Amino acid sequence: MAGSWSFARLEGDAERAQQEKKLNRIRIAYQQIADEMSDHCGVKDFGQEVFEKELYHSLSRLSTFMENHDFHLSPDIEPNLDELLPPRWDFMSSILYALSILTTTGYAYANPSTGLGQCFAIGYGLIGIPLMVLAAVDIGRFLSDVVLFVYSKIESIGIWKRIASLCGFPKNANIVTQVEIKAIKVLQHTKRRMKRHKSSHEKPEAIEENPKKRLPLSVNAAILLMFCMLGGLVYIVAGGNQKTFIEAFFVTFNLVANLTMSEMPFEEFQHVLTLFYISFFVTFGLAVLSMCADLAASELKWVFLKIHYFGRKINWKRKVAKKEQMEVEVKELLKIINQIRAKYPDKEQITSMDILQYMSDLNGWDPMMHFKNRRDTIAFMPQSIEALKFADDIDFEEASHRSVIRNEDDSLLLIDNL
Repeated sequence: MAGSWSFARLEGDAERAQQEKKLNRIRIAYQQIADEMSDHCGVKDFGQEVFEKELYHSLSRLSTFMENHDFHLSPDIEPNLDELLPPRWDFMSSILYALSILTTTGYAYANPSTGLGQCFAIGYGLIGIPLMVLAAVDIGRFLSDVVLFVYSKIESIGIWKRIASLCGFPKNANIVTQVEIKAIKVLQHTKRRMKRHKSSHEKPEAIEENPKKRLPLSVNAAILLMFCMLGGLVYIVAGGNQKTFIEAFFVTFNLVANLTMSEMPFEEFQHVLTLFYISFFVTFGLAVLSMCADLAASELKWVFLKIHYFGRKINWKRKVAKKEQMEVEVKELLKIINQIRAKYPDKEQITSMDILQYMSDLNGWDPMMHFKNRRDTIAFMPQSIEALKFADDIDFEEASHRSVIRNEDDSLLLIDNL
């Protein structure tokens, strides 16, 4: 409401001035056409007033068709600007434009034309759009929880099984349902077994017994279609121009899914019921879309993963070391370190190679011999970068040795020449 009032205050006077200029241009065009027609038809001397009235009436019919509302201009009567060209920034248009910014819905009937109004629209959108998205997401999560709760209750009663039996479908349970039931039983058995082995002072680890609730994609799509069907019925009751249910459903679907009001004629924006219809289905349409996206996320995730890894056998369970096993391994490692310290009391630091050497001594296997034997079958790998020398990296001893060899070669060449 504050945004619509601000837009009306900022753009009202400028829009009225533009409409007044437009009306003056229309009157000048009408008068020019009347003068030209009077010259060509030869009615300047007699019947001039009657001819102009009839001509203005015919031209007004064309203007009515172009403006989508009654437009009657007379040569003798001073025109009323508010009747011929109604203000665009009225109460309804201001609210719809402010709502279109918050919900990113297209509304082309009224747009800011002044620089101040355009700057205000940008700031209004930068602040209002994130708030609207957050509100829609929160409402969508609440609706998703409600839908999942209702669906679980309906499923527990067994209505779907009764409907399936009436329709003639087999009573075999779904594979996913069977897997979930089996997983729940395994988790319950694991939890009971861990409780027996846990000590009294340790808190038992929380195990998720029930898998995350999911909604089938068919039910998800049915909720969205039913919401649009409800909007079509409300649109017909509100006095929509579209008389058939399919056309009203199409308008609501575009309003909810595509976020556009381009299919609605201008006359319908002047009805109060249409304003409530647009406000409700645009606002809650975002929430319903957010709810459907939240509910379909888990289902689509598994569908896309199955498509991506089609034909591969994958274990989706991550292998995590148990706490008891890690404790045992750490205790064994500490025992080995204590034994090494007792055997080699002079050793200050125990490395991983010392542990491996000690384990190999216990098992009668020498890892260094295995490493040396294996070095005969693999390519040369330098153990340190210092072993590799560049062309200009020559120490003093090597330089003196090369100079002595060069002097000996020169002396031998001199003796041969003599």
